Amino acid sequence: MKNTLLPASTANTIPAPYSHGYLYGSSSYAMSDTSYPADLQAAARTGTLKPNDDTWQNPSYATAAGGVISTADDLATWMRALVGGKVLGADYQRQWLESPEPQDPGDPGGLKYGYGISLITFGPNRIYFHGGEMPGYNSFMGYDPVNDVTLVVWTNLTLSLDGQHTANSIMLKMLDQIYIASPLQQRQ
Repeated sequence: MKNTLLPASTANTIPAPYSHGYLYGSSSYAMSDTSYPADLQAAARTGTLKPNDDTWQNPSYATAAGGVISTADDLATWMRALVGGKVLGADYQRQWLESPEPQDPGDPGGLKYGYGISLITFGPNRIYFHGGEMPGYNSFMGYDPVNDVTLVVWTNLTLSLDGQHTANSIMLKMLDQIYIASPLQQRQ
């Protein structure tokens, strides 16, 4: 992993190449999962409100919770190593991979979360993943160790106008195309 860094707290630049990150309204919408108000949605849809360019913030304030800048290749390498057992010892790895529990106890087949890792099941397939966001950006990094499937999704709009995390929306559509058995098809 040669293209990953935690910038100094005084830095306000991003290594090239990079994309600009955008968010409608203030960062409170991204950071607190507050829905966009109807008037903001309407103005954005008609083009009278453009999203803010949030590119030049320094992510180091998030430290281990998201302050790292990386490339897709490095994130794929990290997820394969982490989920594939090359980072933690065998006992910790087993505990870690067994830790995810349903976020909604009423939906035991839905999204699960454990010790810093999420798990989604597509039919018999299990994808361990983590997401990240900050104003202007949203990401998904996942790995299915049984099928050796790695997926990294980056977006440069934190939330869509309907309030959805953009990377997760794309991730679901991508996994629906990758796997034959899909919970999206079962819930229609």
